[in-house]
Amino acid sequence: MKRQRAFTHRSRNGCRTCRSRHIKCDEAPDACHNCTSTGRKCEGYDQHRLPVRKTSAPRALINLAISLPRMNTDERRCFRFFEHNTIPMLVGYAESEVWQRLVLQMSQREPAICHAVVALSAIHEDYERRGMAMKPDYRHHRFALEQYNRAMSMLRKRIQSNDPQVREIALMCCVVFVVLELLEGKYQNAFAHLQQGLSILDSQSGHTSATECALAKAFLHLNVQQSHFGGPDVRVTLHPPKGRVAEATYESVKIRSLPEAKERIRVLMNNIFHFQSCCNLFFRGDLESDILSLSARQCKLQCQLSDYRADLEEFIWSHNTRHAWTLREVRSVDVIRVHLATLASLLGGSLDTTEMSYDRFLPEFKRINEFSEQIISSFKTEYEEISRLPSMVMDTGILPSLFWSCVKCRDSQTRRHSARLLQVWPHREGIYDSRLILMICQGLIAIETEGRDEETGIIPQSARVQTQTVEVAKDQSHMVIRYTLVSGSETWGENERERVVPFGGN
Repeated sequence: MKRQRAFTHRSRNGCRTCRSRHIKCDEAPDACHNCTSTGRKCEGYDQHRLPVRKTSAPRALINLAISLPRMNTDERRCFRFFEHNTIPMLVGYAESEVWQRLVLQMSQREPAICHAVVALSAIHEDYERRGMAMKPDYRHHRFALEQYNRAMSMLRKRIQSNDPQVREIALMCCVVFVVLELLEGKYQNAFAHLQQGLSILDSQSGHTSATECALAKAFLHLNVQQSHFGGPDVRVTLHPPKGRVAEATYESVKIRSLPEAKERIRVLMNNIFHFQSCCNLFFRGDLESDILSLSARQCKLQCQLSDYRADLEEFIWSHNTRHAWTLREVRSVDVIRVHLATLASLLGGSLDTTEMSYDRFLPEFKRINEFSEQIISSFKTEYEEISRLPSMVMDTGILPSLFWSCVKCRDSQTRRHSARLLQVWPHREGIYDSRLILMICQGLIAIETEGRDEETGIIPQSARVQTQTVEVAKDQSHMVIRYTLVSGSETWGENERERVVPFGGN
């Protein structure tokens, strides 16, 4: 019996070269004799393996041995988990060419991408297994780190090969690494990979492949999300820093599909965030412009937003006359409507230094809550219970809009409704983390509530937060909210105050 166990251990830990040749490895130290005696290069042994599962290998896993012959059973298991669990999680809001087609195709032929995917899958599997409360399983993390390092090593070799497809490989690895780091809550590492991908795209000259175009859209989307985060420390702000978002070309073309509708509003969202950044710089005196030029740009963006809304409704009407909507399609439309309500209030208040101006957008804030509730209900219908809802999706859904509503809506009932919706479903949407956002909102609401008029319940202008930046401690034990209150006698953003909020407290 002991000899049988030893043999099983060997078959699990033989060198990678022998496994790819389907022969028994002698497991000699440093390099096995089977390889060195025949002049082959021994690719070495895996240092870390996942906990053994007491189940037989399913047929799908056996088939993977044919398509991924150089991978061990743990790696194939992770790849299968990625295909059947991680991808459906990431595309919870809408279809994705990058995640549903490209990453699977490229993993079959590019070892660097395959090992990056395996690393992400190992982290995700542990995350799903333990939930949010339990400590991570270090066996999963050590295994994931080894896969991560293997992917980086193989990517460096590919970059040196001058292969014309190496840009696509590097971009896909960057995207996978961004998701992995975000799932771990490591913002700095995620932003570093994101910037690396953006740098690769900026260096493009000449023809761009269809694959690279799809990946470029994914990076644009992530960069829009990143616009409200700063570095090198984790800083969250509603005021995008200078140069974080560049204006993109917006084309008002007829909407013929939901992917086209999503792509068009993403560009519009990017440009509105860029305009918001310009307005903040102008009020701080850091932008050489005038109020008339900014007003003209605001009017142009408002017209584009209005035209988009009309085009979207026309598309929805024409689609209803020809096809029945799927659950995911209805959810995608509701997400777009949430974004429209958010962008309308954000754009409308960009040139007004009085926080009281946001009171006129109460219908938009109520609309955000209404559609967010419908989206959550849609997920409940699909996944049957809250505990099974996806813990991370890559698309921008309801989190930034509920964040905006909690911060800028001073109607107590609507504001509390937005905060409750943030509590219903703990999850990530790309860079946005619902738990972090909820804590920020609770901190800001507490600050403004201190100055509320007890008789009327109204928060006066002087008690409203005008600017805020949130820094998360490296050990994630607390966060620091730095903010300014509105005052007519001070320059915009002056006299900053500070509030420390421990994690787990209000």
